[in-house]
Amino acid sequence: MICGLGLPEEILQGVAAGIDLFDSTYIYSLTLGGFALTFSLDKNGNQDHFHLSQIGSDLTKINLRATAYRKDMSPILGNCSCYTCQNHTKVYINHLFNVHEMLAQILVEIHNTHHYLKFFHAIREAIRDGRFERFRQTFIESRRLH
Repeated sequence: MICGLGLPEEILQGVAAGIDLFDSTYIYSLTLGGFALTFSLDKNGNQDHFHLSQIGSDLTKINLRATAYRKDMSPILGNCSCYTCQNHTKVYINHLFNVHEMLAQILVEIHNTHHYLKFFHAIREAIRDGRFERFRQTFIESRRLH
């Protein structure tokens, strides 16, 4: 068990080193900041290519407090099956943050927890299928390129 790791790259490095239990406040910290996880969960580690740095976001997350989402009627992630993405839009969550509604953090926490659990599922699948090292390298390399 290791405490304090949370970034996807840190988790992958930990798993590669044999760590199989993580204790982290990463999801909670992201949620407090208004960030929603968006990194790709592609089985081969392929990443989508976004240009989000100008709105306080990057390849791993988006800042739902940003004004860029004031008119965005799409879910956090179009292919996400979590309650938040199935029932709410970025514009609604942005509004909730702007009026300081507690529901904003609840909805983002639901999404972030769901997304992170799917990330761990993808790691377990990669280990089971004997392709963890490829998954890890592809994931990390794609992040370095952006």
